[in-house]
Amino acid sequence: MQMISVYACQSLIADGIASLPVDHFSKSAGKKTSLDQTRSPRWIRQPNPFQTSYAFWHRVIISLLSDGNAFLAIIRNDAGVIQALWCLHPQDVQIEEGVAGDDQYRVSGVDQLLSRDSILHIPAFTVPGCSRGLSPLDTAREAIGLGLTAEEFGARFFSQGTTMAGVIEHPGTPQPAEAKLLRDMFKKTHAGIKNSHTVGVLTGGASFKPITMTPEQAQFLETRRFQKAEIALLYRVPAYLVDSSVTSTWGSGIEEQNKFFVDQTLMPWIVRIEQSISTFLLPGQQYLKFNLDARLRAKTKDRYEGYRTALTNGFMNADEIRALEDMDPLPKKTGQLFYMPLNLAVVGDEKPPTPAPVAPVDEPVTPADESPPEGEQGDQEKPNDSQHGA
Repeated sequence: MQMISVYACQSLIADGIASLPVDHFSKSAGKKTSLDQTRSPRWIRQPNPFQTSYAFWHRVIISLLSDGNAFLAIIRNDAGVIQALWCLHPQDVQIEEGVAGDDQYRVSGVDQLLSRDSILHIPAFTVPGCSRGLSPLDTAREAIGLGLTAEEFGARFFSQGTTMAGVIEHPGTPQPAEAKLLRDMFKKTHAGIKNSHTVGVLTGGASFKPITMTPEQAQFLETRRFQKAEIALLYRVPAYLVDSSVTSTWGSGIEEQNKFFVDQTLMPWIVRIEQSISTFLLPGQQYLKFNLDARLRAKTKDRYEGYRTALTNGFMNADEIRALEDMDPLPKKTGQLFYMPLNLAVVGDEKPPTPAPVAPVDEPVTPADESPPEGEQGDQEKPNDSQHGA
């Protein structure tokens, strides 16, 4: 941890994960439901009475990044319900490997062995046949040691002076007292900020020759830069986040670079914790999830355009959008309505249009109060005279 690159990588990952909100969900019949504070256990919001959620998860991540293992002590009540979680120092816990993964744990200061009901073990990088995760610091001890040696060399180089700034050459063979006097007079005249850039005068044929930095000493700077990149590679942190002299070649903007850091660096650690907590500490179909929306939040314009798409396509309502922006719901429950365009249809449900019914063509009917036109009356059948006479 005394190497700045190690400290920087660990703080980047631990701070990035510990600052995320922790959500609690339940899944039933394929439907996901977010559990509020009234239905969610208190230890999810605050793992123990003496630590905040940020402080607790920060210790868990640092334990994983340093030792490769995180051990959480589970405090239960008489009914077996979880009341609190504590992150133990990984070097205080020894694993007694059992059959079929039924391990037990020996904790410093505790006389008896503890079972998996009392200790939750979250390993990092593991190898087959071994329960304990590999420590990143032990695995990269040579690289970290080289970096620490380079830092110590640099400190000594600038504090003690591993090379002389120059020498005074004298053509004769002065006595030790004379050489000391010449050195002291030159130092008194030219040493210090006030005497910088003053003109020097040497008598007796003496001359001053400056000594430049050797190529080996100049290579020291390249060694330090290389060690920073190696430590960043160890923790899969983009090198430009550790060394300001490195230019990022990923993506075209801050948002894409931030997404790369989340996907490639933070997500593996987040998934380890989410799956361990959800599998071994939560009942049924309940699970825990770190909310990454805060880190991946886009610019205001892009965010609002995304909200508009969600609102007009009916998979988010106004209150859900306002909640993402930390705003109160709309009054009279108007924000709970879902909208969708009216000109949409279900894919594959197209039917041919039904033709409109055609009205039948009937014979023209003469109205009863209208007499037939003149000239057509003769065509009508006249009554029989015999019948008339009868």
